[in-house]
Amino acid sequence: MAGRNCYVVLCVFFVVMIPIGAIIALAMCGVHIAAPALQGIRMLPTTCTVVSSGLVGGDVGCRCGGTRSHPCFSKFPCLQINVTYLTDSGVNLTSLLVDTQAIMGDDPQCATRPCARDSTLIINSLSVSSYRRSWGQEGMTYPCYYEDGNEREVSRTVVNASKWLVFHALFWPMLILVLSYSLGYMFCWKCLRLEQ
Repeated sequence: MAGRNCYVVLCVFFVVMIPIGAIIALAMCGVHIAAPALQGIRMLPTTCTVVSSGLVGGDVGCRCGGTRSHPCFSKFPCLQINVTYLTDSGVNLTSLLVDTQAIMGDDPQCATRPCARDSTLIINSLSVSSYRRSWGQEGMTYPCYYEDGNEREVSRTVVNASKWLVFHALFWPMLILVLSYSLGYMFCWKCLRLEQ
């Protein structure tokens, strides 16, 4: 009877508990690793020329870390940089520049999103001013990346654009899921055999 109870516990562990963890890991890796990497793979190189840049709206709030019980919040000025670029099909477009494809689609659309823990907001303001001097001067030209179908934003850099990153982010949670169900089937089968 004790052996059967052990197999029941192992059966539940490998059929229910581990798969729940693997599914959560798969979802988290898919959203936070695989999706940005796939977006980076789709980015196409071009050359951007700055048309204009300036601060828009008020300061943007952001979370700068901390703990759940003591979160840290900060603010930064929103810098928008308008650039023109040429697509592979020969169309000349004007879009907003963002620092990396990882912040594409964030609202509001700001070129950079510094979020230092700073009660005076001087560090974030200096960071935005420095970024504007480096990448937002009218007439500047530099390499950038665009995504077909997204005419709103272009990215100055591409991060985490790797097929291997996508593979590992999805493969290992799936492998754990398959192995867990295989072992769970084995323990459940042994449990049923002991019952007979």
